[in-house]
Amino acid sequence: MKAIYRIAILCSALSVLAACGGKDPVDPVDPVNPKKEKPAPETHTLTFVLPDDGAKTAWAAGDQIVVHGEYAEDQVTVTLEAGEISGKTATKKVDGLRPYKRDDCTSSLYASYPASVVDNLTHCFFYSKFSTTNEQLMAACNDGDTFRFQNITGVLSMSVDGDYEGYLLSSPKKEALGYEFIQVKITDQEQLYSQYKGTPVLQIEAPMNGSDILIYLPDGTELSAGFTLKLKKDGDYVKIYKHTDPVEITRGAVTEIGDVTAEIQDYVNPFAADILDLDTDGNANSYIVTAPGGYKFKAVKGNNSIAFLEEPDNAVVLWETWNDASEVTPGSVLVSADYAEDYVIIHTPDELRPGNAVVAVKNAAGDILWSWHIWIPATTIKTGSFSGVFGEDLMDRNLGALVATEETDTQIDPLSYGLVYQWGRKDPFTAAGAFNSGSPATCAGEQDEVAPGQITLEESIRHPKLLGHVDNGDWLLETDDLMWTETEKSLYDPCPPGYRVPTPVGSAPFWASDLTTQSGWGVNVAAGWLKLGSPEAAVFPIAGYRDDYSVGGMAKVGVRTLYWVSRGAGAKGSGADLRSDKAYTFGSAPKARLGSVRCVVE
Repeated sequence: MKAIYRIAILCSALSVLAACGGKDPVDPVDPVNPKKEKPAPETHTLTFVLPDDGAKTAWAAGDQIVVHGEYAEDQVTVTLEAGEISGKTATKKVDGLRPYKRDDCTSSLYASYPASVVDNLTHCFFYSKFSTTNEQLMAACNDGDTFRFQNITGVLSMSVDGDYEGYLLSSPKKEALGYEFIQVKITDQEQLYSQYKGTPVLQIEAPMNGSDILIYLPDGTELSAGFTLKLKKDGDYVKIYKHTDPVEITRGAVTEIGDVTAEIQDYVNPFAADILDLDTDGNANSYIVTAPGGYKFKAVKGNNSIAFLEEPDNAVVLWETWNDASEVTPGSVLVSADYAEDYVIIHTPDELRPGNAVVAVKNAAGDILWSWHIWIPATTIKTGSFSGVFGEDLMDRNLGALVATEETDTQIDPLSYGLVYQWGRKDPFTAAGAFNSGSPATCAGEQDEVAPGQITLEESIRHPKLLGHVDNGDWLLETDDLMWTETEKSLYDPCPPGYRVPTPVGSAPFWASDLTTQSGWGVNVAAGWLKLGSPEAAVFPIAGYRDDYSVGGMAKVGVRTLYWVSRGAGAKGSGADLRSDKAYTFGSAPKARLGSVRCVVE
């Protein structure tokens, strides 16, 4: 799955690059006209012919078509009038056209419908780009002055009696129902009906006008387990129709479901009105909660908003901690976790108890499909530049810390230690439970388990409390330096929405070979902190780490600390390995070691 996810990202990036003017659309230099001067505008009397298939059977007054040659800035929007229409045919005089002439095809003008969703780039050439797929999209090239349109989408058609204002279409298996954009290439020599596609759309929400529902889907859309249609009235979904037979959409064809009125059922909304979204700023592997109540977030893998889980069944609270050595009361941080309609729903106690928890979604067999960290700090998390210490804006505390570390002459609050991570993992483990303690903070629920050796990625997902163990090496059986990445927030990045594991940026002070030479440096080993930055210092607890040689317990708390960054290097990960007994320097450490993370703004 990991490899497929990366390939999908690469393909999407290449598609966007090509769509934005890659090598394929670029004309060779014309030796007669090397500066590629624009041709003079022309006037044509154009005839537009609808295809024989599809839901649109005749032109209507007010229909708008885009006609263009090479440049989008010269494209012309044609508005049809009643006197110009004869059923499937419309004829209109159009000024200002600049044909796009090439040796490999005779067509020189191109048309797209409807104009309201045409989104052509600066150089549109022989392409038509649309900003949605839920329309009857049509495109054509000219044959002389005639355009014979071809359908790009097919139609899913049904009807329902009742005064409904809108619908929501989804697929049980999360198959793509469309794309954020689609670009096609139609010439007299080549027909590519989905040359470039944007991000898949997994739900389609649209208003209704009457009882007929026409949903436009791209050619080849397969709904192998059917589809679900929710019907909205007075702002809420009140009815639901479930179609269980497979559906396949063909370009230009109308897939008729018929009148479904007798088969609709009452819809019971599992989300109370006071349940708030945690992922309005994006999906992540951790979420911050700052007030008591009920919350929900999409049950997708990490930071990929469309990586839905396969056959999810229920959600549970795996474990909770108060970040100290106290005996944790079950249900004190999170009362419950539930799963419904692609969402995890969590509830806190009426009185918020600061701490951390991990919730998981399981399948019917009890296997964990994915897990998420819920962070409930005791004080407000602040973000700032801290005099450019990281070269990026960063949090004022470690990931999972309940309070920020303070520069003081007395012992720091151990609640500022936060949580610790094996390099590249999304799931946290508890850090020291008391000041300079060698014992991790206690937790209620599932307890840590140390594997006899390295573990697979799949094992780490199914068992979020399982520690891969190897001396001076990688916890992961097959080393992967892309678990966390420097170029973008990875699937396994543990930071909340809007934040990511830091990347070494240039010559920022925290990435120096000797931090003691940097502005604002200070350390108080007796109190358990170090700082960097002037005039605004970032303060860090000397939190120790869980050693790769004795993974079960804490090591060097109050003496050393390790801060991971997103750069991997084989069996080791890069990080600031800060040692009061040796040196304060940016370097590396074995990936099996558990270090702290200080999240930075994406």
